[in-house]
Amino acid sequence: MEPAEKNDLETQSGSEKGPYPPSRGNGRTLIFACSGLSNTGKLTMQAASSLAFRRPGVYRAAAAHKGADAAEDAVSEGFRVLALNGCEDSCATKKLEEAGLQADCTLMVTELGIEKTNPSDIKNEYIEKIIKAIREA
Repeated sequence: MEPAEKNDLETQSGSEKGPYPPSRGNGRTLIFACSGLSNTGKLTMQAASSLAFRRPGVYRAAAAHKGADAAEDAVSEGFRVLALNGCEDSCATKKLEEAGLQADCTLMVTELGIEKTNPSDIKNEYIEKIIKAIREA
């Protein structure tokens, strides 16, 4: 009986850890990224992928251009959904809405002070800036 009680306490403590209050119950986040052709679109997927690689138990990345199936799966698994848009076109948010889903949180790269320019304007400092914003969202 005592080990079961300990496991319950460990489970409760584990759900309280992490940078986010678990809005869907488990504290994990799907980053549904724009992944468009401009630099800001490309930066969304690079930042999402980098963060998912660094913290696989906390973050999962999905490209909006592939559709909302990954988002639907993540929601069913209890993930909160962060729509990461590259610009004012809000492609990630629109793809979610088309599938009847709503993001728990949205971020826009251009609102972080990163200008939408040519597709090759990709800098590590931009990726890190986006990652920081995601972690604070």
